[in-house]
Amino acid sequence: MVELIESLENIEKDKKNVPLVFAEIFKDEINANDEQKLFNGIKKLIKKYADDKNFATAINEFTKVISGGASLAQILQITMDEVLNPSAESELMVEGVELPEGDLQ
Repeated sequence: MVELIESLENIEKDKKNVPLVFAEIFKDEINANDEQKLFNGIKKLIKKYADDKNFATAINEFTKVISGGASLAQILQITMDEVLNPSAESELMVEGVELPEGDLQ
């Protein structure tokens, strides 16, 4: 991956739209992912590397970069809080969305 980053840095010297193209592709890939697959994938990664302190640091730093400041731990905590005690905003987000049987509403 370092080679890819270095190549993109070289391209960026002439093509100033590299950050924009990267961000749009990254967002498109996230948006194309099914919510259940995304959540399950995150859970599997966390459990798989639970004993690796460097992994926790790296994934929290990565998440802060892509989210604009929130760590994965913070996002997980906010998720739990919103599921157990939904705010008006989160209730509006899921209003009309059919949840799988057994999920909290």
